[in-house]
Amino acid sequence: MAWSKLALLLVLLLCTVDASAKEKSGGKKGKKGKKVICPSQLSAEDLDRVPGNSTSNILNRLLVTYDSRIRPNFQGIPVEDKVNIFINSFGSIQETTMDYRVNIFLRQRWNDPRLRLPTDFKSDALTVDPKMFQCLWKPDLFFANEKNANFHDVTQENLLLFIYRNGDVLISMRLSITLSCPLDLRLFPMDTQLCKIQLESYGYTTKDLVFMWQSGDPVQMDEIALPQFDVKQEDIKYSNCTKFYAGTGYYTCVEVIFTLRRQVGFYLMGVYAPTLLIVVLSWLSFWINPDASAARVPLGILSVLSLSSECTSLASELPKVSYVKAIDVWMIACLLYGFGSLVEYAVVQVMLNSPKRIEAEKARMAKKEKEKEKEAKKTPSKTPNTINGTGGTPIHVVETRCKKVCTSKSDLRSNDFSIVGSLPRDFELSNFDCYGKPIEVNNGLGKSKNKNNKKPPPAKPVIPSAAKRVDLYARALFPFTFLFFNVIYWSVYL
Repeated sequence: MAWSKLALLLVLLLCTVDASAKEKSGGKKGKKGKKVICPSQLSAEDLDRVPGNSTSNILNRLLVTYDSRIRPNFQGIPVEDKVNIFINSFGSIQETTMDYRVNIFLRQRWNDPRLRLPTDFKSDALTVDPKMFQCLWKPDLFFANEKNANFHDVTQENLLLFIYRNGDVLISMRLSITLSCPLDLRLFPMDTQLCKIQLESYGYTTKDLVFMWQSGDPVQMDEIALPQFDVKQEDIKYSNCTKFYAGTGYYTCVEVIFTLRRQVGFYLMGVYAPTLLIVVLSWLSFWINPDASAARVPLGILSVLSLSSECTSLASELPKVSYVKAIDVWMIACLLYGFGSLVEYAVVQVMLNSPKRIEAEKARMAKKEKEKEKEAKKTPSKTPNTINGTGGTPIHVVETRCKKVCTSKSDLRSNDFSIVGSLPRDFELSNFDCYGKPIEVNNGLGKSKNKNNKKPPPAKPVIPSAAKRVDLYARALFPFTFLFFNVIYWSVYL
């Protein structure tokens, strides 16, 4: 008994699993739609149930002997399939993957003599349920440069089917397609790209099927605004791309070519302008004192790092191609100028720390001072031998004691103003008080006791004139060469 109960439970479990599997498969089939039964598959009894004067009877009479496995005009002239496309939306081009996505209405029209409407049918065209499309012969069109594609079935399958009186069949379907577009980025971002849609037959050679564009404008579109490109109706071109495959023959193919012109405004504001300002910023170091390394070195390093970061972020957004792009030329030039400002300061530092140049500069400065002293001695004194010309303090005494003037004329007192006022402007009174009276001096050099207590100021560093000349030349060389580069660059790539 125990074994029989166990076997019964297993049978019930298997039945439950099988029923659930059938429900799932039925649900999936329900999403795609029920299987269409063509009139050629109906029995004579089913056909007799249809009223004789109904549209369904006319459709049954057309398709009851129809064989969808055989093309129209079999063993005769090839079927001419006229293609027409309406572009519903046009996606932006992806540079990294070199593709773009479009949403289109694909329309095809061909003639099938077997589907000519009978004379008793009053209308010029018969609108057919799209499900009946499976019962008809249709061209085996595919997109030669397609990467991914899908139909639309919300809320119903987006398919339109007309049958005309003369046997013409018109079908329109909505598709979303991702198409490859090989890009030539040598002029990026001032480039113009040509992207195609290629429609080709997969199984029928040119002896059986020929694609051709509908007369007029076979590709229509409304005004489409793309983030980076301009695409216009008048720039669309059409051509024949019939292909030959060894072993099978020639296969019909037509293509439409879109001319996409890139808008450079985004890159002018996001790449060119910032890098230009960074390069100009690196030149500010040429006007900073050569011995101020704490200011000049960080400025050059930050400029180079900023340009390197911009190059890295830009390279991540573009495909890894082997040729040089226009924007690469710009970024390399900016990097060279930023790096050149650092190298220029390195040259200045070498000259600044060269002992030979420092000694030569000191000797030159000493020689210049001696020449000044000689010129001062040769120049005759225009002032009298006394301060006020009346036998007062001799002028050579004043020269040894005068060093600093009073803070203002208001500090001078009127009783001895004649002593101070008679001195030349280039004399300074340090050993005279503001009353014009002499102050005691400690030695013959005229230094006071207060002065001896003060520390002498630190000596200024000697900067060789060669280092100053390098900065002077760089101030002119860098801007003018960069301006010349800009003239050449924009005249070539624009």
